[in-house]
Amino acid sequence: MLSMFVRSFVILLTLLTATARADEPPTLFDPARHMRVADVKPGMKGYGLSVFKGTKIERFDVEVVSVLVNFTPKHDVILVRCAGANLEHTGSIAGMSGSPIYLDDGSGKHRMVGAFAYGWPLMKDPVGGVQPIEYMLRLRERPTTQPVPGYKEDGARADARLGPPRWNVLDALPMPGSAKRTPPPPSYPFASWRGIKPNPRLGGGDVADTTRLRPLATPMMVAGLSPKLLDDLRPIFESFGIIPVQSGGISSAARSVNDDGNAPLADIEPGSALTLPLLTGDVDMTAVGTCTEVIGDQVFGFGHAFMSEGPVTLPMGAGRIDGVIANLMTSFKLGTITRARGTIFADQSVGVAGKFGAVAPTVPISLRVVYADGSQDQQYKFNAALHPKFTPLLAVMALGGAITGEHELPQFHTLDYDLITEFANGKSMRTKNTAVNVDAGSLFFEVGAPMMIAADNPFERVLAKSISGTITVTPEAREATILSVNVPRLKYRPGETVKAYVTYRPFREGESLLPISFELPRDVADGTYELVVSDWQQFLADETSAKPFRFNAENVDEIFAVMNELTAFRHDAVYVRMVRQGDGVAIGRTAMPSLPSSRREVLIGAGRSNTTPFVSSTVKTVPVKYVMSGSAQFQITVDKNAKVEVGGKPGAKQESPTPEKPGTPAKPEEKPKPTPKPEQPKPDVPAPVETPAP
Repeated sequence: MLSMFVRSFVILLTLLTATARADEPPTLFDPARHMRVADVKPGMKGYGLSVFKGTKIERFDVEVVSVLVNFTPKHDVILVRCAGANLEHTGSIAGMSGSPIYLDDGSGKHRMVGAFAYGWPLMKDPVGGVQPIEYMLRLRERPTTQPVPGYKEDGARADARLGPPRWNVLDALPMPGSAKRTPPPPSYPFASWRGIKPNPRLGGGDVADTTRLRPLATPMMVAGLSPKLLDDLRPIFESFGIIPVQSGGISSAARSVNDDGNAPLADIEPGSALTLPLLTGDVDMTAVGTCTEVIGDQVFGFGHAFMSEGPVTLPMGAGRIDGVIANLMTSFKLGTITRARGTIFADQSVGVAGKFGAVAPTVPISLRVVYADGSQDQQYKFNAALHPKFTPLLAVMALGGAITGEHELPQFHTLDYDLITEFANGKSMRTKNTAVNVDAGSLFFEVGAPMMIAADNPFERVLAKSISGTITVTPEAREATILSVNVPRLKYRPGETVKAYVTYRPFREGESLLPISFELPRDVADGTYELVVSDWQQFLADETSAKPFRFNAENVDEIFAVMNELTAFRHDAVYVRMVRQGDGVAIGRTAMPSLPSSRREVLIGAGRSNTTPFVSSTVKTVPVKYVMSGSAQFQITVDKNAKVEVGGKPGAKQESPTPEKPGTPAKPEEKPKPTPKPEQPKPDVPAPVETPAP
């Protein structure tokens, strides 16, 4: 009986093992071609392959120094010393990542052991680290959209008892003017790019960092972009271990040389250049590395992560090297793509992997740049790689490249932009606004932030499909500062119109007055209320504080609704807000203002996780021709029995039996501010536009 049980157990175990092996993809490791790290011994010699000029693959010598066991969890690194190919002078080279290393196995046969991928900055000797090939060959193609833990595909939380998930957009990516300044999570490196520290892969940080073996940096060739914009955004790229290098695109002469029959067009093979074109068209941005291995239609390279994104869909191409620049900190290659050859599908810590064939889809970007003085009207075309983190940044680079295509922006300038972003789920987003004296950070928040939020949220990854629009450049700064607010009267009845005068100072001009009117709600209770006159940033900060529910989302559709509301805040406007009282309740993003206290308490005490109390307010937007900055506030008293005039247009019939004339002193308890003199200038401004509170 026991022996029968044992036999049954053995058979079952065998079947389970066979099933598990059947589920595993077949291994690409070939003992006749590849060598495992366990077989590597100090003193073993061999060679490496890489391109240092043109498309010719050259050899350099290597000797094993040691094996760094468990250099990273469950991963070893082979330490080698290099010689030849001028490496004694340059040291390890950025762009050399992925160069295949072959070792003599003792029988006179050389087998591939891995990819040259690690180094130290400021080295005197060409010593570096090799990523074992057995790790790289495990890279497999997987779906680019991974389910979010704890959520179903439709965005609902797996445990329905907890209610629908809530995600605050501004917590993830604080916008300018937001009251919430919590540090963004690591997946949002662009949100605080000004505070990015030097990446250790580039030798940044303190002196101690130079003692640590790290992945080689990836050089990214940039052509057609102004040096100033590249310097502005350099910290973002360097935070990922990418060195932006001002370079040139592939010339027609170089293409003709490769296509003339005497010098065949370079292809991707072990030791050849492996390129990732991120942005093509009127601006070229291409990352350059080296191919390690080609097996069938699969390509492996770099020997370390590019972005460490996991499953990706990035264009892959063959390339050529223009030369090697020797540098004390980090030497690097200059190169460019020669032709597209397929798609990169995996980006992990041990390297990148791709496949020959169809080239990864890209995001077309079409931008028209018009100068208001008539000096320029130019159309620009780009194609950006489809990537959740890089596409928003590439869109900013394309926009920056377009507006500085002919020359740098004037020192003082205004941009009026009207951009439409189409998304893969059929939704679109329009960004129409005005900016003054913009920098790269401002461009990112206006153009890139919506795409980043859509691509990286807890519900669904939605990537951009296309970007188009027009940017008008005016060589003057249309900006102004709010100085003060003058209110002739401070006591009103419900439904009356408050008239006030905003004193502001335009850039390099004298003070001016902006008359504004604000109609009080007819249902407002007696009491003292605060009125705030502010720019859009202060208004946004007040909104996030008083009505946080406006920026919460429970599914991807609501994320688009939030982003559309954020992009609708006009910069060239003055916002007037009357703060009422905390009498509102929101269920999700549905606001129920001015509730009776009893009903409000019932809703708040119902135990729903998406119930949010908020402060009611009445808001009016006054368009102006300047991008305003600053704020001012004052208090008014509402008294339904007050004996004061009813606001209206000049000459209208007044309901008050004792109307006050301009300049007439008010009662002492009203404490008015002086009425503006009639001769003071009043600017020609557009008619005010009412904006109802949600």
